[in-house]
Amino acid sequence: MRRFPSFPARSTALALVVLLAVGCAAKGDPPPPPPAGIREDGSLVLARADNNRIAELRVGERLVVRLPENPTTGYTWVIDETDSRVLALGSTGYTPPEEGSIGVRGQRAFVFTARQPGEVALKLKYWRFWEGNASVTERFVVNLRVLP
Repeated sequence: MRRFPSFPARSTALALVVLLAVGCAAKGDPPPPPPAGIREDGSLVLARADNNRIAELRVGERLVVRLPENPTTGYTWVIDETDSRVLALGSTGYTPPEEGSIGVRGQRAFVFTARQPGEVALKLKYWRFWEGNASVTERFVVNLRVLP
């Protein structure tokens, strides 16, 4: 005489199969991170934490990139690559630290304006220009989507 599993055993087995199927289906690519930057006074502002991220802005909107810099060491941030047809540099400036301690980093700010829709990689490098690319100690890259 053949014996069949009891109802509780069958329902437990069925529950395990369902949980396994749901768990496998839930795995996959993690959700993308939120767009980089914060909105401040009508501009999109990016900082060091936004490195290697994606940001979106609209045509006519300003983009401000703020990075720590200590030019007394000879190191400065410069634009390494971008497309000026999509993203135009308006200005750049250095703000020294409020505390006058030697060796304390101030802040470099680049201000851009989005000119036309498209995608562009904005690449910056921290270097001593007279020593060339061998002196690069840090890079900042953000991929930008400019929307109409």
